[in-house]
Amino acid sequence: MKTLPIFLLSGVLAGSVMGQNNAVKVSPPAPPAPFSGAAASTNAPADPGAGKFKTDLEKHSYAMGVLLAGDIKRQLSRGNYEHDTEIVIKAFSEALRGKPTVITDGEANVILRNYSTEIRKKSEEKRKEDGEKAKVVGEAFLAANKSKEGVKVTASGLQYKVLKAAEGAKAKGDDVVEVHYRGTLVDGTEFDSSYTRGQPASFGLSRVIKGWTEGLQLMTVGSKYQFVIPSELAYGQNGSPPKIPPHSTLIFEVDLLNVKPQAAPPLPSSVTSDIIKVPSADELKKGAQIEVIKSTDAERLQREAAEQKKVEEEIAYLKGFLKSVDAKLSNEKFVSNAKPDVIEKEHQKKADAEEKIKKLGGA
Repeated sequence: MKTLPIFLLSGVLAGSVMGQNNAVKVSPPAPPAPFSGAAASTNAPADPGAGKFKTDLEKHSYAMGVLLAGDIKRQLSRGNYEHDTEIVIKAFSEALRGKPTVITDGEANVILRNYSTEIRKKSEEKRKEDGEKAKVVGEAFLAANKSKEGVKVTASGLQYKVLKAAEGAKAKGDDVVEVHYRGTLVDGTEFDSSYTRGQPASFGLSRVIKGWTEGLQLMTVGSKYQFVIPSELAYGQNGSPPKIPPHSTLIFEVDLLNVKPQAAPPLPSSVTSDIIKVPSADELKKGAQIEVIKSTDAERLQREAAEQKKVEEEIAYLKGFLKSVDAKLSNEKFVSNAKPDVIEKEHQKKADAEEKIKKLGGA
């Protein structure tokens, strides 16, 4: 039997659908799980089709058609697929009835895979074009904003303005901060807001964009700042799809609500005396010398080892994350079903992780 490409029908019917005259039989005979296109309603009447159809076969068949159509419509919309509805209906009808179709299942999958590639290419071209525009607009905004009253500029290029001063504690290093914030592009388009969500955000200062890491260490608890963050201190040439184009200058209003100092990892033990490091016999043959490590140096080396371990753990996590992203992008079914902006976002995640690994010194 000829069918529409599976990505259009995924999750809709459990079991096989066979065309026989105009009737549709669903196997297995046990009641299937709810169709993916509808959420069960606790207020629905016991038999919503009562009196509307001549037979149960008509009722069940019509329900299948409604949900199949809804599911297909949503998937076409998510994938930004341009299509002729009448042609889709014609192909669906021919395939479902078991009539000869113009192309085979395999050919249909190749056509749509190529179409998805074309859409992704156009999306990437548009993203690049948007990025070039964002760069020009951002640079102009930064140039104009830096001369405004109350605006200060740091050595890195971060611009900030104190909207409300306070005498609270300051954040530093790896401290965890609690904030309310609103982020916009320079044209005023809001891309994120904890105010809108009604829930403050908490995160470590070392796990955010550079502009935030630097800017929040200027603030005190209870204060409110406006930050204008150049692209290179934000998401750079990659942007953060789908809301933040490449090379975007970002504007944030931030309320610093609380600071929770990050406890330093304890040293394995307190070193109170010098350490004598004696090489092995083989090392001595190669010219190694007996080394005396001062207690102060030993503590420093322990701290450095702890920091190095932390870096290695983060690199290991990022490599595991990269592996999961690569698995997604190499999954033909995922690539065929996902919207272009979802695929683009996965590529962005991969690029960000690779860049961070490189900065941390990982291979």
